[in-house]
Amino acid sequence: MNKEKKSVKTKNNNKLLTCIFVLFVLILCCFIFREVQRFIFFHPWNNEAAYEQLKEIPDLEEVNIDNNWDNLNGWLYYNNQKWEKSPLLIFFQGNAQCSSNTMLSFWTQWILNYFSWYNVLIVDYPWYWYSEGSIWEKAMFNAADAVYQRAVKQNSVDPNNIVIMGYSIWTWIATYCASNNKVNWLILIAPYDNALNLYNSVLNIFYGPMKLLAKYRFDSLSYAKNVDSEVQIITSYNDETINYELSQNLLEGFKNHKDIVILDNWVKHNNYFHQERVLDTIKEYLLERLK
Repeated sequence: MNKEKKSVKTKNNNKLLTCIFVLFVLILCCFIFREVQRFIFFHPWNNEAAYEQLKEIPDLEEVNIDNNWDNLNGWLYYNNQKWEKSPLLIFFQGNAQCSSNTMLSFWTQWILNYFSWYNVLIVDYPWYWYSEGSIWEKAMFNAADAVYQRAVKQNSVDPNNIVIMGYSIWTWIATYCASNNKVNWLILIAPYDNALNLYNSVLNIFYGPMKLLAKYRFDSLSYAKNVDSEVQIITSYNDETINYELSQNLLEGFKNHKDIVILDNWVKHNNYFHQERVLDTIKEYLLERLK
């Protein structure tokens, strides 16, 4: 009889240990999944060759911003004379980009010509390229505000004519910056409403308690309602990274949205700035702000 009791007790203990082990593995997997999201979402990279080339271009000026949180680095392109107060385009670039590579690409491919009469400012995010700091929400907000505050203090900038343009995942920060500062227009290319919908567009499981597995919120929609300027959105039916429906969801959150341009000519996520229609549309928006 005692042997039977011991056997039952041993089995119960084994079941308990198995449950504890399974629970531990699940918690560990959840922790690992949340941590690896940093490397899924953020892809900082360097382009030393582009950086050196830009230093030789007279119309470009390297920018360093110390916002008491991080040291930020980027480039300012002068479409006009440096002593003239001119309209400014602040560009919040995409994920796997650095300011040197983006600015050099804009320069060599004549994309800067479409930003007629606008100076162009591109600054790397914290943890990207020469910018220092960490990727977390508060740091990103402070970085965006620091970039804006540095811009309005430039002698070459007309503070009443600042346009913010964001692309891809960082349209979230562009939207925040426009909601917290005075801007003349907000242009968003391949934006989305929030990161949770981005998660679900890839793996449709993040509902109820499963939402806790999503480390980042990137809630553009919550800031859209505080944007006073007009907003233009450009997206594509064939964007394989950010579904155009997420852009449509975001559009409804703005008070002064002008319209949405949905491209249907097989424009993929990385091809927006290689499309004449996209560049012409941006140029049209910018020129309209000058009237």
